Amino acid sequence: MRKILFLCLLSAVCVFLSACASRSSSVQNNVIKIGLLQIDDSLPFFIAEQEGFFAKRGVDVELVTFDSANEKEIALESGAIDGDMTDLIVTALLKKGDTDVRIVSIALGADKSEGRFVLLASPGSSGISAIEDLRGVPIAVGNNTVIHYLGNRLLSLAGLGEGDYITQNIPDLGLRLEALLGDRVQAAILPDPLASLAVLQGAAVIADDTQGDENLSQSVIIFTQSAIVSKEAEIHLVMDAFFEAMVFINDNPVSDAVRGALFMFCRIPELLQSGYPTPSYTPRALPDADSIADVLGWMVDMGLLDTVFSYNELVDGRFVD
Repeated sequence: MRKILFLCLLSAVCVFLSACASRSSSVQNNVIKIGLLQIDDSLPFFIAEQEGFFAKRGVDVELVTFDSANEKEIALESGAIDGDMTDLIVTALLKKGDTDVRIVSIALGADKSEGRFVLLASPGSSGISAIEDLRGVPIAVGNNTVIHYLGNRLLSLAGLGEGDYITQNIPDLGLRLEALLGDRVQAAILPDPLASLAVLQGAAVIADDTQGDENLSQSVIIFTQSAIVSKEAEIHLVMDAFFEAMVFINDNPVSDAVRGALFMFCRIPELLQSGYPTPSYTPRALPDADSIADVLGWMVDMGLLDTVFSYNELVDGRFVD
């Protein structure tokens, strides 16, 4: 009789432990892991965590920061993260490489005033004051990146054809900044805050993509299709919190909470902090079909894609509703 009771008790304990393990596994599987670089585009995610916008919705989010975009995309491809903040070119390359992803929102750049890339001349480059002066001058970019695309469009809008200018591949942004300030390259394209830092140290602005007639650059939030299928409800909550954080930033741009997060999480150099503007964001925006078609067409011309993807192959609009 005692043996029977012992076996029953043991069985009950095993069932209980199994149930606990199952619940723990379920909770872990519902964690949304998002890969980020510490830049302006990512600020709403950091604010959503800091201000408790994820917590109040009961969604478990892990913000995973990376030192390079390459490391971040490898993590996405391996399944270590569910989504990330990236650009249209990387999104299409991931898709080409059989990592099925979808754009769920613009992060920064829904309006051309949001996010800034600057074409700069080095401090010692006399005689370069306009795009027309760059004929035959090497321009430092990251080949086959959004900055490469942006440079092509800025130059072509000013009337320079493919054969009129030269690109020099310096993928690392820090090294590109150093090369520009050290006059090892005469021109380069940099994003803020590095562009603002370069100007502060003597570089000259040749073109600013926020000042033109066209919106040329956008960063986007993407998730893997497998995450969307298995965690759709959680991703809705994540994005709602992200959009709430955008509104919070727009409404409180000079508050200690926003400025503190901007300086801490987005690596704004101390030299710039007093005058660096808080970015503004447009909630619940998606890239339009024309913007995507233009980027994909450029990628085909560059040999990065064999054919273009359709809009619906790249964009899932349900999370901005």
